[in-house]
Amino acid sequence: MKFRIESTAHKLSPSLKEFTTLKLSNLNRYYKDIQEIEVTLINETKGAKEVVNCTLNIRIPGKDEYIKSASSIFEDAILKAADAAKRRLRIRKTQLQIARKKKMPNRKVAAKRTV
Repeated sequence: MKFRIESTAHKLSPSLKEFTTLKLSNLNRYYKDIQEIEVTLINETKGAKEVVNCTLNIRIPGKDEYIKSASSIFEDAILKAADAAKRRLRIRKTQLQIARKKKMPNRKVAAKRTV
């Protein structure tokens, strides 16, 4: 699994990059086929508040997952995005498992009796 971490308007510290890779590397537990995770951190000013937007683009065979979260702190925005990604990957995995079960039923059908 590859990580691409980028930020606009400021340079990322090595500790923030390490924090991001540590928290997002746990997503491999919930879905095995993750190829790449793109993390974009954007620091915006809305009125008197500063808001950090974290967007994750998780590249998976088929359809990519796109997650967006916001907070006032970089670390909190990353944690919120990681939790949302965990939920989405769990949902996707269960949907795939249900689809596989529908294709190949494991139950035996009893023969019909004629009276």
